[in-house]
Amino acid sequence: MQATLPLEKYREILDITPVCTVDVLFFNSDKTRTLLFKRKNEPIKGSYFSIGGRLLKNESFVDCAVRQALREAGVAIKKDGLIFGGVQEEFHPNSVFEGVSYHAVDIFYGYVLDNKEIKLDSQHSDHQWFSVSDDTINPFIKTKIAGL
Repeated sequence: MQATLPLEKYREILDITPVCTVDVLFFNSDKTRTLLFKRKNEPIKGSYFSIGGRLLKNESFVDCAVRQALREAGVAIKKDGLIFGGVQEEFHPNSVFEGVSYHAVDIFYGYVLDNKEIKLDSQHSDHQWFSVSDDTINPFIKTKIAGL
């Protein structure tokens, strides 16, 4: 399984095709609140969003979800706790590469998170709990919540 792509290769891929991603949306025990992470980079820099990222070759969806939760939030989650939410396309006019738009086919899961300590990676500057009915939540997140 290849963990990383050289940046120039990843830029080429983003420029010509969608990428497959796996996201995890954390919830409190009664699923009335969701934990979102403030992004430091594009797309949607400065916005609160779910964690997740590119699916690696030969990696299962649930293994990707577990890997991303640990990598981006410092949280070890259990595969059997993941709740499949669905698949959605995400389109953004920009990406981490100037002049390249972002198109993802996103497989997403929900996960009930008990009071675990969050350890943010370098892609995020903050995390915050939001009511699932908060009107300020990104529309892609609202779709994920509805699927869960």
